[in-house]
Amino acid sequence: MHHDDTRIYGKSLELLSLCAEVIERLPPGYAFLADQIRRASSSVTLNFSEGCGRTSPADRTRFFTMARASAKEVSAILDVGQRFHAIRDNERDRGHDLCDHLAAMLYRFH
Repeated sequence: MHHDDTRIYGKSLELLSLCAEVIERLPPGYAFLADQIRRASSSVTLNFSEGCGRTSPADRTRFFTMARASAKEVSAILDVGQRFHAIRDNERDRGHDLCDHLAAMLYRFH
């Protein structure tokens, strides 16, 4: 299976794009959030892709589970940033929708 032929991969790239927009607008002093959201959002895409390359069902499940956990982490980072007034409500809401959708798809995928 090619990871780039899946809806999950497309949605994960959509989440990456949103996170890149958020990172560009973070005010000074929020480098810690930029770093965490950059790593967590990248992890969704990268772990899903790596899982698609695994042949063992247990390995696939492990990577898809890590991707799902990273989506949950992105959602929490967006909450933290919004509470610090560094991330806009609409960005957080859009991010939550993407993260929830990805987590549900990843849960069903394996």
